[in-house]
Amino acid sequence: MLSKVQGFTDRKTTLPILSHVLLETSTEGLKIKATDLHTSIQVRTQCEIEEQGACAINCKSFFDLIRELPEDLLTLFTEERLRAHVVVGDFKTHLNIMDPEEFPMIDFGEREIGLTIDPLIIKGMIDKTIFSIPSSAESDTKYTLGGALLTYGEDEQTSVPFIEMVTTDSRRLSVIRNDIAEKIDLSQGIIVPRKGMQELRRLIDVQEEDASILLTKDSIYYTSPDTVATVRLIDGKFPDYRGIIKIDTYPIYIRIDALTLLNALRVCATMVTDIASCVRFQFTQGQTVLFAHNPDQGDVEIPLPCDHQGEEIEINFNPRYFMDCLAYIEGEAEIHLKGPQGPCLVTPLERTDSKWVIMPMRF
Repeated sequence: MLSKVQGFTDRKTTLPILSHVLLETSTEGLKIKATDLHTSIQVRTQCEIEEQGACAINCKSFFDLIRELPEDLLTLFTEERLRAHVVVGDFKTHLNIMDPEEFPMIDFGEREIGLTIDPLIIKGMIDKTIFSIPSSAESDTKYTLGGALLTYGEDEQTSVPFIEMVTTDSRRLSVIRNDIAEKIDLSQGIIVPRKGMQELRRLIDVQEEDASILLTKDSIYYTSPDTVATVRLIDGKFPDYRGIIKIDTYPIYIRIDALTLLNALRVCATMVTDIASCVRFQFTQGQTVLFAHNPDQGDVEIPLPCDHQGEEIEINFNPRYFMDCLAYIEGEAEIHLKGPQGPCLVTPLERTDSKWVIMPMRF
């Protein structure tokens, strides 16, 4: 239980209570709650209750202690709201506690109306997009948001409903689409912050039985028989991305084996530095040549076979941006280009459910 709620606390806060978890006992058993005011979670379990009550304990201290104690029956009781006594066998420890009245109210809202989605679908979408969310240190709020846009649409040809997850750090853009069984009202979409996505993904990795993700037009929830978690959404307008992902606006086309290109870029990445962090791509008929240079170490040049249609060009890219998306492409990848100064669109062969846009590096 403590392992689940660890990431929902805030250790760097000026409010000490946010680094604590709230333990509550009732006729339903034991509940542990945690929140950083942006993400919140509640887990519960059955246990023997001798007297109902509540206390707030520092999450990290409690977790570190419990992890080292023997795997045996644990008894916990509080003393005048000052200390908690934790007893396991012959081990007796005492932890300082805080007044449970100070703990923020956690409201998990209405969870009856919305779209229920298989958590593994959301996990796959998060994996393919989270790398293009800027960190808080990188975020330029004028152009980017530190989260993922989740939006709803219907296919123009088949009218099949889908959800789409979009992230951008202004140097690259990730767009992942997944068909769904029913329609949902997401209005203009919801924006899920980076930390919320990380915590949802961590919960999904536990692979609990009967777990699900619930989407509503106001919230996103993780639910299982003993756990409920929610993420406070970002209030803002996501940048308009539709124009840059239209494939028919890219006249240059390259088809290449994704794994071959990925492995070649890994070799090139060993040569680049923070100062010279680019790889030169030379796209010609029948061949793509990668070139990386490091004035202190040397250089590497790797020719790769490919199908090429359109203008022959040279263009520089950050290899890490390509490696991030190529890792999720099986078989061949399609690379679409506008020219030596324009963006690059990467997709799996003959599929449009995954799109990554990468901006070139200029000198």
